[in-house]
Formats: sequence, C-alpha cells, structure tokens
Amino acid sequence: MKKLFAILVLAMFAFVVEANAGNETLNYVKSGGKTYFCDKVRPGLFCANITLEDGTTLKIPFSKVDAYFCNGHLFERLPLVIKGESTGQTALMEYITTRNGLRLYKYCEFGECGDLMDNTYKKAHQQTAYYVFKDGGFYLEINKKNASTVLPFFGIDVI
Repeated sequence: MKKLFAILVLAMFAFVVEANAGNETLNYVKSGGKTYFCDKVRPGLFCANITLEDGTTLKIPFSKVDAYFCNGHLFERLPLVIKGESTGQTALMEYITTRNGLRLYKYCEFGECGDLMDNTYKKAHQQTAYYVFKDGGFYLEINKKNASTVLPFFGIDVI
C-alpha cells in the first residue's frame, strides 16, 4: 500500500511540474537603451503594447523599438537591404536560426509590386524576404538562385 501511495504522489508531482513548465515565458522589449521585461507584449499596428509585471501598461512606437521577444519569437532591428542595395533604413526582422556565426532572418511587409504600364501590377500583398547577417551587418540576401544551397546550410529543407 505504501508503494502504491508513493507512486501515486510521484505521478501527481510529475504532472504538476509538466503542466507549469511551459507557462513561464519571458517577454521583453528593448527601446532607447532600456529593456522592459513584461508579462505580455501585444504588437499592434504602430505600437508595442506591453503589460509590466506590476500591471502598468505602456505603448512604445515601433519606430523606437530596437528588439522585442513575444510568444517565442525574437524580432531585431537590422539594416534593410533590397536586391543587394542598402536602403539606408532599418526594419524589425524575425530571427530564424544561427549557424557558424551567421544569423538567418525573415522580413515581411505588405506592399504593391509591378508596373501598370507593363501589365505586371499586383495589388498589395505580403512579401517575404530572407536575409543572412554576420556580426550585425548584412551578409547575404536569399533569392531563388541561392536558396537551394543556403537554406540547407541552416537546416531548412527546400522543396
């Protein structure tokens, strides 16, 4: 009877530990040299709405956010490069993975593309680009030509 009771107590303890293990996520927002650790980060259209541990709510414009971690996803402000040319702007990009000091990021935006005169115009839609950065600087833009060799390097299967 004692063994059965001990096994039952251990099983209940293991169940409680497993149930509480995934609930403690650390979210944060870096802005203006400060790091705000918070319970919730709700990315809005123009601002990051954060709820601090004491219940205080702050709104920080995305233009002032350097990095944030929300729901297991890390976003960092990096230089924006289009077709190998620097735009002189920065954007928040989602961190994907790292290998040998190279970091893979995903950048998404909604925009129009094409030209009305050439009949190649498309309405606004989500456009995704992948970039590789090394030591915070641009290293490589992933396109159709190099995707079949670069993505497997990071452990991503190409279909």
